[in-house]
Formats: sequence, structure tokens, C-alpha cells
Amino acid sequence: MYRRSQSRQRGIGMLGFILIVGLATFFITILLKMGPAYLNYWTIRTIMTEVAKQPQMIEGGPRGILNAVSKRMDVNNLRDRSVKDDFAIEKVDNNVYNLILSYEDRRHLFFNVDAVVMFDYQVEVRLP
Repeated sequence: MYRRSQSRQRGIGMLGFILIVGLATFFITILLKMGPAYLNYWTIRTIMTEVAKQPQMIEGGPRGILNAVSKRMDVNNLRDRSVKDDFAIEKVDNNVYNLILSYEDRRHLFFNVDAVVMFDYQVEVRLP
């Protein structure tokens, strides 16, 4: 009886172990390559929200909004995104603007495989 249950409890084989390590390596590689793109996006979203919450600090209408975003992006060392290419300003009403972010980020994963992620976000800015 003891030998019979012992043979059923052999554990994972070499092939199973290699498969698990390979899958773990694959997903960790994707996480390490794509993580910075998402961190940059979340930082830009925070910047946009801060600009919308503090409109009294902005002078100059739409250009002032973009300048405020650009300065905060420089402080946060986000140099791979361009304010004039990735942001748009849309006038909604008198002194009310939509600050629109829209861009895609391409990251090389391995061999000839790249990942493309698209980011869109919008916030309303009410100037005094």
C-alpha cells in the first residue's frame, strides 16, 4: 500500500519544469518590456489631471495649457513624448477646453515581434 501511493506522488517531470520556466520567462519579459510604456502613460494622466485641477496656474489659454503640461513632463523626465504631436486642445465653451491625449507606443519584445499599445485620455480644463 505504501509503494502504490508513493508512485503516484512523483511530482513534476523535467519537461513540465522546463515548460513552466519557459512560460514564466515569457510573461516576465513582456512585463519588463511593456511596463515602462504603461508607467509613462499613468504619469501623463496624472499630469493632465493636475493641470485640470489647478487652472489658476495657467496663463495664455490653450497654449498655456500645453506649456503647463510640457513643463510637468520635463520635470517627470518624460522626454520620449511630444506635446505638439501627442496632445490636442478642443474648445468646448468660453474658457472651457478639452485636453486630449492620443498616441501609440511600439516596443520591441523579441526576435521580430513588436507590441503596439494605443493610449487615449481626455480631461476638461476650465480656465478662470
